[in-house]
Amino acid sequence: MTLSTEDGQLYYKLWLPLLDYVNEKYKVNEKLVKIAEAKHLNPNEVKAVADKLWDNVTVIDDYLSSRDDMPQEHKAIVSGWKRRVRGKFILERHLKKGSIFISMEDEKVYQVSGIISSWEEMFPYGPMPLMLDATLMPFKDVIISDGLVIPYNIMIGGNMARSFKDVYMAAKKSGMLQKTL
Repeated sequence: MTLSTEDGQLYYKLWLPLLDYVNEKYKVNEKLVKIAEAKHLNPNEVKAVADKLWDNVTVIDDYLSSRDDMPQEHKAIVSGWKRRVRGKFILERHLKKGSIFISMEDEKVYQVSGIISSWEEMFPYGPMPLMLDATLMPFKDVIISDGLVIPYNIMIGGNMARSFKDVYMAAKKSGMLQKTL
């Protein structure tokens, strides 16, 4: 599952100017100018800016207070990103309504939508489950990632794969599958 075309465009319309703000404020990468207008971006350079944001989400409040022209609905979306969840996850399976991410830290189970491409399209190679570094964030009524995901080249054995499946099934059965943040 992915966001609608309109919501995908809205995400980037809100996300990229925030990254510009963080980059300007903290001087993360002075070569990156006008991220929101760039035709081509190096994901590693953008990730460094995003990591600075996620390390100090209070900068979101500073950013929003400087944006008097932003509609309240958009401010609410961006403000919600302070509830982000960062870490290592197991991408356990793909469903019609999103892909299943299991936190390696606390085994919480999240249903995550793609932004423009589905997770299945982004990671068509290799056997599942797949270990990833990711930041999950709310967007309207679903969970997405910031788009700056790093996969690990690790093979997960059958016993571990079954244990992740069990974690997912238990969360689904108990109603603990998180579909929003």
